[in-house]
Amino acid sequence: MAKHGRVVGAVTALGLTAASAGLCYMASQGHVPIPAAAGLGAFAAVVLPAGWMLGRSYDRLKTDATVDALTGVYNRQFIEAAFRKLERQASRKRKRMTVMLLDVNDFKDVNDRFGHQQGDSALALIAETLRHCAERGEFVGRWGGDEFILICPYADDKAIERITKRIHDQLLAVSRRIGLRLSVSVGCAVFPDHGKDLRQLTHGADKRMYADKYASKTQEAEPAALQA
Repeated sequence: MAKHGRVVGAVTALGLTAASAGLCYMASQGHVPIPAAAGLGAFAAVVLPAGWMLGRSYDRLKTDATVDALTGVYNRQFIEAAFRKLERQASRKRKRMTVMLLDVNDFKDVNDRFGHQQGDSALALIAETLRHCAERGEFVGRWGGDEFILICPYADDKAIERITKRIHDQLLAVSRRIGLRLSVSVGCAVFPDHGKDLRQLTHGADKRMYADKYASKTQEAEPAALQA
């Protein structure tokens, strides 16, 4: 959770206490009577915790507005707002960037076999893996259900291949550790080549992601002799 609100709240409370002390000092002509000093202490004891609590409430509201509660990555609302800013910057600088959609493979089977609690844990593990793979300033978000999104501030094919391979490799390592197969199908779309807004880009990425999913299922279904 962000701490900005709590810091601001505490600093504001300290400022109010200091201002009150200064006014009391000036009013008493350089001498603060004991009762007044005690009153300032009581004032500080009330204002400081209140400022901290109000700041914490602000931080919680801000976090809830930007972060998906289950997975800890950005929520769809934040991703959409962030993309609008990134799109303006990319257009101004004539840069390309990539939108990646990732769909969890066979997620319904996980829920059916192990229950929704295990399914939620699987989504959280996948989200954590995606965050660890985001090493070049990628924005990681939960797009909805068992779909995730990455906004990559680059469109280099080799860079996209590297992060895709890193995601697959790390999910394989997680799967071996927990004894549950976790994998994703991936589809990409490039701004502005495949679209100039997030709706167009996610539509294109979604098509490529399902093509990737179909290809993976087809390969798995082929006899071993045919895969050679």
